[in-house]
Amino acid sequence: MESFAKLKRRGTDLFHSLPHSLPSMPQMPHLPRGSGGAPTTKGTWQHVSVPPLPRSSHSLDVVAGNAYIFGGEVEPRQPLDNDMHVVALPSSGAPADYYAVKPRPSPKQQHTEAHPASITEEDETEAELNDPLSDVPLASPPPATATESESEPSSAVSSPSDKGKSKSLADDTVPCARAGHASAVIGSRIFIFGGRGRGDTSSSSAPLDEGGRVWVFETKTHTWARLDPHKSSAVPPPRSDFAAAATDKPRDFAIKPLRRAASWKEWAEGDSADVGIPQRPVAGGVAERATDEEDAGFGTFIIHGGCVAGGARTADVWAFDVRSRTWKELPPAPGPARAGAALALAKGRLYRFGGYDGERELGGQLDVLELALDEFDDRVSRGEVGVFARGAWQSLVAPPPASAEETAEWPARRSVASLELVLGGGGREYLVLMLGERAREAAGRFCADVWTFQIPPEGMSAASFRDAVLQAVGRPTGEGKWTRVVAAPYDDEDPWDARGPGARGWAASAPLGDLEENAILVFGGLNESNERLGDGWIFRLD
Repeated sequence: MESFAKLKRRGTDLFHSLPHSLPSMPQMPHLPRGSGGAPTTKGTWQHVSVPPLPRSSHSLDVVAGNAYIFGGEVEPRQPLDNDMHVVALPSSGAPADYYAVKPRPSPKQQHTEAHPASITEEDETEAELNDPLSDVPLASPPPATATESESEPSSAVSSPSDKGKSKSLADDTVPCARAGHASAVIGSRIFIFGGRGRGDTSSSSAPLDEGGRVWVFETKTHTWARLDPHKSSAVPPPRSDFAAAATDKPRDFAIKPLRRAASWKEWAEGDSADVGIPQRPVAGGVAERATDEEDAGFGTFIIHGGCVAGGARTADVWAFDVRSRTWKELPPAPGPARAGAALALAKGRLYRFGGYDGERELGGQLDVLELALDEFDDRVSRGEVGVFARGAWQSLVAPPPASAEETAEWPARRSVASLELVLGGGGREYLVLMLGERAREAAGRFCADVWTFQIPPEGMSAASFRDAVLQAVGRPTGEGKWTRVVAAPYDDEDPWDARGPGARGWAASAPLGDLEENAILVFGGLNESNERLGDGWIFRLD
């Protein structure tokens, strides 16, 4: 016979699975009034039972119900490994599972390197413009010396994409062990940039110089590919302890018009030679020519801030276009240069909170950069071109307290915190800010609180209709305001859930996406006892 606690747990899991299979009316978050009159919302913490993987300064991404953990460190400035640690998240009553994936290169990239693409007419034209013709003497060239002959092979194999990279990095087919890097998801692939690698005590803090290279982990094949910037692209400075976000735009690219048939016969036959006719189809013809849009690439990977060479901090923002493999610098963020900022992308806006400027933790304002999508339309074809910034950064500053006895409802200053986007009922979206470091002392002082920031709802949704009604009667909608979350255990009888994650920073987080749109996974980090943590927690916004 099973215990009462297990039967109750199964009943609870069954109840939570009902909304995923049965239609229901959208529910708005409950906003009770606290003792001080400030609105609050509710959330829960659930412990994820997996083998401990203690680390900090690592990355975490969730794709199709699986959490991917990469890099990190236990000893300061000494990265652990370059394995990809995968956690199958609990779902529909099934417990979590864990396995590790050893690094191996993508066979697609190996085939491309073994059979490089042919030089196109555009490449020849660009080469002629960049390298104009020079006068060539008619006399026979002098014979090469032994020293020159020995140096020719090494110079012949160099390429513009290897500029700024050491030979060992240029020859790598998988990323090395690293910490302090940042990652983001586009489609089903994980994009990783920067960080610091292994080294001695004096040089281990220097960021990895990979010439602007972006690493891609393909979750479908569990292989690695690398994206080196185009030779004409600018390259961001190497960095660590920075933030990253991503969007799947641009994605709808212009389709090249079909070639016109040279004769009526060619037009009538079409592609019947390849696919056959309905009465006699050719099997495998369509599958052979089928392509995956992720092979060509789409989306934009964005990075901000961090520590560059020499220990300096930066406030720059860079966007990497995956399809064209080009970096583009966006307007720098306001305020002092910083590392450890929290970054999130929602509804075409880039949000930033907190950070560390070398002297103190930052906060007191939420910075916003509006992004736009450039499109192409020549009346023959149309498509998306790239992402650019629409104007400069704007800042939402914490309001002053209404009286000397009250304090403004605004998150405390912090760095290395988590900022993620989740979906609420009725089309409502929230930015969730949690945890982080509030003071850098010998062992550090950390936060354990959770806050939500309500962003404008989607048009023609239940949330937008509700806001319109509230505005009509002169009541506040809560849009553009921070709300404190009162967190409770997911299972009252589970001792782990009752304890909660506690105060920590330097953790990694990611939204669960389609698995649970209102949930965020938090893993690892550093606590106030200066211990590296290896546990996982799921936060759900009620």
